Amino acid sequence: MALQEDTIGQAMFITTNDMVPKDHICNLVAAIVKEIDVSGIEEKYIGTPGSPAYPRKMLLRLLVQASIDGVWSSRDIDKLARENFIYVYLTGNKKPDFRTICLFRKDNKELIERTFKKVVAIAHELGILNLGHLSTDGTKIKANASNNHVLSKEDIEWIKEIIEKGIKLDEKEDKLYGDRRGDELPEELNNPEKLKEKVREKIKEIEKSKGKKLRRAGKKLVEKHATGNEKQKERIEEKLEKMSEEIEKSGQKAVSVTDPEARFMENKKKLKELSFNPQITVDHGSGIIVANQKLLLNS
Repeated sequence: MALQEDTIGQAMFITTNDMVPKDHICNLVAAIVKEIDVSGIEEKYIGTPGSPAYPRKMLLRLLVQASIDGVWSSRDIDKLARENFIYVYLTGNKKPDFRTICLFRKDNKELIERTFKKVVAIAHELGILNLGHLSTDGTKIKANASNNHVLSKEDIEWIKEIIEKGIKLDEKEDKLYGDRRGDELPEELNNPEKLKEKVREKIKEIEKSKGKKLRRAGKKLVEKHATGNEKQKERIEEKLEKMSEEIEKSGQKAVSVTDPEARFMENKKKLKELSFNPQITVDHGSGIIVANQKLLLNS
């Protein structure tokens, strides 16, 4: 019996395409993503300063293949893109880091969802997916939100009331001062710090009349609304509406200001913290995800 030569470090004239088996599912992923229109998304990167952005289709291929392989962590996908030849092939030997992958996933939810749906539909048409043996699994993921940064239904209604009073005061002052410049108004309305102090005093008055204190998170929202520009005010008002909707849907006593969709769930340590419960359903034969959802309750 003879030993084969150890060829580690030997130069090889081979492309990543040659290393990928022709029947590997990554070829289907590449073919499907090729047909996805991302021109609208890539337009915003044309002519902008800074380093060139990675192709959107490349990042899509990466995320679709990772989902098929059951890999969710951006850091783990980063590692695969550097070390696994299937992923090296799908990236064209580019090496996006985990922050790029994470940001792309966060900013392009609709595009990723549309691509997943297309992969499932075409895989089914080609007979790769038979839906005969399905498995559903999920896990609880801690939300990026503090357990203390929450507001109750009463707090939300209270904040809306304070903001509404502020809006009515603005309208009244508009009638009084017309379109004159802001620096012609009283000094306290032009100085952000003095305006904040005025808002705090008003909150204290209201707290005294109601006989209870507004939570710190609520006070911050009121201050931001009072000192913010029109867009910032609009965002805060939309956030309050979203929080009202979520508190009605959840049946919980309070919702997060940072992420209203998060729910209090019991973790492995038996402690309640703001979390999500993502669930996926996978076809056993192909490993392709056929359904995914974010449960807003314990399972």
